[in-house]
This record gives sequence, C-alpha cells and structure tokens, in this order.
Amino acid sequence: MSKAVRGFDIPRPELLTPFVGREADLERIHALFRSKRLVTLWGPAGIGKTRLAVEYACREAGESLFVDLSSARSVGTVCETVARALDVVLPDGRESDQASVRLGRALAARGPLLLVLDNFERIAPLAVETVGRWLVEAPEVRLLVCSRERLRLRGEGILELGPLSLPADAELAASEAGKLFLLKARAEDDSFELTDENAPRIAELVQKLEGIPLAIELAAARLPLLGVEGLISRLGKRLDVLAGGFRDAEPRQATLRAALEWSWDLLTEEDQRALVECALFPGAFSLSSAEAVLSAKDALGRLDSLREKSLLRVLGTGKLGLFECVRELADEHAAEVDPGLRAESRHTEHFLALVSGRHEQRPDDPLEPELRDNVVAALKRELGRLEQVPSRDRRPAAGLAPERAVRALLAIEPALARRGPADLLLELLERTLHIAPDIPPGLAAPLLAARGRAAQVRGRADEARAWFEQGIELAEASGLSTVQAAIVTDLGVLHHEQRELSQARAWYDLATSLLAGQRDRRAEGRLLANLGALLHDLRQYEAAREHYQDALRVLGEAGVVRLQGIVQVNVGVLEQEQGDLSTALAHYEIGLRLLERAGDRRLEAIALGNLGTLQHERSQLASARSYHERALLALRTTGDVRSEALARGRLAMVLAALGDIAASRGLLAEAELAVTSRGDALAAAFVDLAWGAAELSAAEALEARDPQGGRALLQHVRQRMERAHRASATGGPSPAELSDDVRIGLRILSAALGRLSAEAAEAAEELSADALVIAPSAGRYRPPGGEWENLHQHPVLRRLLFALVEQRGARPGVGLSLEEIQRAVWPGERIQVEAAANRIYVAVSKLRRRGLRDFLRSQDDGYALDPHLEVQRFDGATPGSDP
Repeated sequence: MSKAVRGFDIPRPELLTPFVGREADLERIHALFRSKRLVTLWGPAGIGKTRLAVEYACREAGESLFVDLSSARSVGTVCETVARALDVVLPDGRESDQASVRLGRALAARGPLLLVLDNFERIAPLAVETVGRWLVEAPEVRLLVCSRERLRLRGEGILELGPLSLPADAELAASEAGKLFLLKARAEDDSFELTDENAPRIAELVQKLEGIPLAIELAAARLPLLGVEGLISRLGKRLDVLAGGFRDAEPRQATLRAALEWSWDLLTEEDQRALVECALFPGAFSLSSAEAVLSAKDALGRLDSLREKSLLRVLGTGKLGLFECVRELADEHAAEVDPGLRAESRHTEHFLALVSGRHEQRPDDPLEPELRDNVVAALKRELGRLEQVPSRDRRPAAGLAPERAVRALLAIEPALARRGPADLLLELLERTLHIAPDIPPGLAAPLLAARGRAAQVRGRADEARAWFEQGIELAEASGLSTVQAAIVTDLGVLHHEQRELSQARAWYDLATSLLAGQRDRRAEGRLLANLGALLHDLRQYEAAREHYQDALRVLGEAGVVRLQGIVQVNVGVLEQEQGDLSTALAHYEIGLRLLERAGDRRLEAIALGNLGTLQHERSQLASARSYHERALLALRTTGDVRSEALARGRLAMVLAALGDIAASRGLLAEAELAVTSRGDALAAAFVDLAWGAAELSAAEALEARDPQGGRALLQHVRQRMERAHRASATGGPSPAELSDDVRIGLRILSAALGRLSAEAAEAAEELSADALVIAPSAGRYRPPGGEWENLHQHPVLRRLLFALVEQRGARPGVGLSLEEIQRAVWPGERIQVEAAANRIYVAVSKLRRRGLRDFLRSQDDGYALDPHLEVQRFDGATPGSDP
C-alpha cells in the first residue's frame, strides 16, 4: 500500500521493477532498526538499493517519506530538497547550519517517521551536518539512506547489499537473478518461454551479469532484439550492450554506463588511478599483489577508499575484486589515467616472478584460481611484447628473455590442463613455442611434453606422439634422465590409451630403468599406478591390485594428492568389475575428494562418471543421472573430447532407462559424431552399446502395440552386445577385452535385458530342458538338463563357447580347427602350435566338466558341438546372473 507524507509519495512498487528475493535483506533492515535509528543501504551502482528501500518503506506500518538527493550538492540544497518534500518553508538568507537545525525541528514536529534518503553518495561528506543533526533534533525519526558510500556516523547501522543469488548450473528459476530475468523477459515479450533447451544458456547469461539487478533488467530489455546468444556474445562490451535504458528513469540510472560514470566522477584522481590499476587483475587479488602493482604509496588506503565507495568488493578472506562492469569502465579510462602503461609492466613483472621455477619445485600443488588468471594475463602481455621483437634481439640484457615466459607457462600448464579452458592452453603453448626456439633443454623438453599432452587430450594421437618423441630425444641428448623418464611415461600413457599395450609396457619399463637410483618417489608412484592400470586392462586383477596398493603407499609418502586420487578411482573400477560395488563406491568417493583437493576438473568429471555408472548398476537411476550431468558439465571446458563423448553415452543410457528415449538419442548422436571424427574404436564400441540401451527402452515401449517391432529391436541389442565381444578385423582382442567402459556397458545392458521380467519369465517357462541355452555373447549358459553357468569371469571359456555356438549355427556338423579356435580365443597372441593345442585342450576339458561332456566333441583336428543339439538364445534374467 502506498503511504505518503503530504506533498511527496513513496513510489508505488507496482510501477517499479518487480521485487524479487531480498526477503532476508528486509529482515536485516528490520533487525537493525530495533537498535538503530540510522540504517545505510550500501552498495554499488545498479545493485537495487532504491528498490529495496522503497519495498521496506511500503511494508512499514507508519508514515514514510522518500527524498531523492541526486541533485543536491551542499547542506543548503540538501535541506531545501527535504523541506520541499515535507512542505516546509525555510526562511531565506539563513546559514546552512541554521537551516539544518530548523529542518530537524520540523521533522521532530512530524512525530514518528521513516525518512528514506536516496542517492546520498555525492553528499556523504555532509552527513554530520545533515543526517547527524536531524537524528539529534528529531528523536522519533528513523532514517534509511541509500548510498554507494558509507556515512561513517556513530550509531549507523550498515547493510551491504550484494548481488542477487545466481543460478547453480541450470537451476535458473530457483535463483533470485534468474527469477528477475524471466519476469522482465516476459514483460518485454509475452511469447518468451523457458525451455529445457534455452535454460542452460540463459543461466549462463545471468551468471555473466553477476546478479546485478540493473544489468539483468537492461539485458532482458534487449532480449527481443539480440536473443540469448547475441547477448552472451556481446557481453565483452557489456556497457554498450546494456546501453538501451528506460525512458522513465533518472538519466544517471537509465543505463549501466551512466550509473557507473556517476561513481567515476565522484572519485579523486588518486582513486581513479587506483581503480584503473585494480582493473588489471582479471579476478580476485590480494593486498600483497595490490601493493606490488598499485602506484600509490598507501595502497591499503586507496583500496579502502574504493571499497568505501562500493567499487571494490570482498571475495573472501583477504581477497578483493571488481564487478566486470566496473572493470570495463576502468579499462576505458586507462589510457587517460596511465598513458605509459607502467601499471601493466608492474603487474607482468610481479606475477611472472611469482611463479618462476614453480613447475620444478611444486609440480603437483594446485594453483589458486586468482594466481592462475593473473599469470595468464601477465603471460599474454609478455608474449605480445616478445612477438614484436626479432628473435635475435630477445636477450636477458634487454629484459626480453623468452625463458621467463616458458617458466610461467610450465607453472600454469597443469592448472589449465586440469580445469581448462583447453583452447587457451593450446594457444599459449603454440605462441610460446614460436618465440622460444633456442631455450635451454631443461625448459624446452618439458615444454614439448606439455604440447604433446595438449594434443593427446584433444584426441590427436599421432601429433602427441611426435611432440613426446622430440622431447625424449632432447632430454636424452642433454643427459636429463629425470625429465626423459617423465616424458617416456607420457608416451607410455599415450600408447596405453590407444590400447597398444605391449608398446605401453615397453615405455613404462624404459622409464623404470631411467629412474633407477633417482629416488624420485613421485615418478616411481606414477609408474606403479600406470603399470597397475596396464595389468588391469590385461585383466590380471590381483597383480593390478598389488600395483595400485604399492602406488598408493609411495604416492602417500610423497604427498602427491592428485595421483592418489587417480589410483583410488582405478581401484574403484577394479572392484566394480569384480562385483564388489560397496567397496568400489568407497574408493570412488575417496578418489573424488582427493581430485577435488587437487583442483583437477577433468579427472573430477571422470570420477563423477564412474560414480554414475556404479549407481546405474545399482539401479539408482536418479543418482546416476545427477552424477553424469555433473560430469558432462565439468568436461565441457577441458577439451577432453573422448571423455565428453563417453559422458554423453553414459547419460544417454540412464535417460533411456528412465524412459526419455528422445533425449537419449540426441546425446548419442552427439557422442557418435565425436568418437567417429577422432577414429576412436573403443569409445565407438561403447557408444554402440549405449545405442542398445535406447533400443531396449524403445522395445519395451513397443511391447503392447508392436510386439514384432519390439523383438526386432531386441535383436539389434543382442547384435550390438555380440559385436562388443567380437575380435577385431585383424584378429586382435575384442573391445570388451580392451575396455572397462565397454564391459560396464555390457553389464548394464545384460541387467536391463534381465529386468524385462514378465516377458523373461514367460520365455524361461518355454525354454526346452533338452536345449543348450545361451545368454548374449555366451556370458551365461545352461547345458541340457543342467543348471545355469556364469562365464563372465572366465573370458577364455566364454570366447571358446561363443565361437563353437557361432560355428554350430553357421555350419552344423563342421568343427573348428585348432588354428581357428586359437584365433577366436586368444586373438592377436602368437602361440606355438603345441602350446596352443594344450591350452585348447584344457579349456575344452573345463567346458565339458561344466555340463557339456556329451555335446562337445573332438572332430578332425579340432572341436565341434553336436549338430543334433538344440541351441536356444535367451535374453532374460537367469539364476545367479550378474548385477
């Protein structure tokens, strides 16, 4: 309800911007007024001080008076403005202090009153002569003051007004900033709708607007013209994009630029210089860094002054920062305030010196985000300077040595590789390599390795291999055995990732020999971890577990948190494959916590994905979906194309299980495009299985109206699972043998097939007791007259039975020769004829003892299933089947 003292109304809230959130702030004002008579709403331009003050006044029970003091410049004009609002006539010719006393008495005569004074920052130095005096003269008056600067009066209650709450991820409508944007967007365009497709980008836009209400309103006003994508792309020049103001607003508040220019004009020259210098910090900064960069002798005093004027904000203990709109305004004024760019030079010198040698002394310490961002800014500036100079003139004596830039890049490379953005890292690496062709080998070899790792993450294996080989050659020629061992391990990891396991083992062994006697516990632990992963992929689980345990012990002694996190996650994968899901969960959670401590966003995302697959196997689909969505969101900035594609496939499998087939297929199409473009056969095999999950869900949906179509889809699923178990075209191991991702996908599909309970139960009733019943890929089977057998942990027996069944179906009565069996069961492995025959005999004997004695016969130089034996395929749940 609108209330007024005669002659000047409180603005009606329904005519102002919508009031969103701020309920806690209203409560805090109310609490402050219990013990104070003066409360100052303190905050930067556009933060919503006026709107909050009006809302509070309109909710108050007594009389309220609103006075805009933006035009006042002296005690006299302040008193005149308030007097007009009170409808009080001040006698002409009186001194300003007498006018203030007279006005105080007039306020006292009104009795209880809430006096709202807006835009007090320009006259803050006059607070003692105005507000201070009125508090004495009018004991029943309460004052609510809106100001970008505190009044600094005794008894002043302060409420610093911050931004509206921002959306977390895509939870747009739940945040204050998101609600305000949506309200204003719908007011501008009544056809505007929030959808699943545009919500993440609108959330990103609102986050970039930093929760500043004026910026949000102005952006929403531009939405019909520019659209969400247009607004996001133009926010680098936000003061221009948000220039279309409101006609009914005060000129100084109509646009974000006008509001900020008002603040700029109130600054002294010293404060203007300090603000421009603070704008050099791209994010948060500390007092010590400010003292190194600011030109003022009393840097703390300048910072305090800017903070008092709401142009600096506190971002945590000992950390300060600017809103981006304030930074942009300061950058625009930089040329006139610091034409010699001396502050830029101080910033560059300070931060490049701060990380010099860090890559050698503290390679695993997580780099604080503000330090990383400042070093990136300094490095870009230094590279730009070096690029302008011919290579022959780049000398330390001239302050133009590339070595300093290389050290800085090596210091921040792990942070950029772990958290992104990947494109920025690649740009810095290429620019640095270009300006530093003749640097010492101790810097050049690690730089080449870093370039190789960047190529590897982006799926460019051949390019990565070339960079690693250059680094190895240089390190070896220079006698840098520790550096050489590190890059040799990198190359081993590359071969390992490509599933070239024998080559990977050779490189790991070379690294081991290079490290002999070096007492480098970090490198030793890393090698043990990678050898464990290699044995894991060879499915030598006990040996892998021993190596993982040794790696954790060594890395724990060395205090290498990130690598411990990787090993814990790998142990989780191993335990999950062994069926111990509770132990796997514990290792995943420990690994995730360690990786979060290490600040490795890419590996955090991979750990989240593993937790998602574990929850999927446990049928906890809501939890699985949450983990996969978090993983996908984190991977988008890292440049890890492969992991992002796998994350899409995993999430697609969960969505299919939840019945959202359309969303599942959309993700799968994106994943398929990614893995196909990079020629990744194993990732493609997993995505192929993930398509099976979508088909399985579609088959369930078709069951009632199109049983034949449903059965056809189920057949497609079976074919995909069989492809995953099939040896490569060259006779090499199958995808299921090489990839734990593929094996997990197979287990999830097998379980999903088993959960077609009604159909499966009916089918089980119809199975012949005299038939050999085979589950997909021979993972389980029931011999005639026998019980179900599980071969998931016996890959040799499973491959042998699968090959015999396939031969029985294609050519009944014709057996498989020993040579054919060897290729099917041990693909790609060279075995002498006598040894192969002995292995095959042992495997056949085991199958015979598992119920096939009367049906698995020797034939010519090989073996065959009885041609009269009936073979039935079955996709349903079986007793003792895997989870």
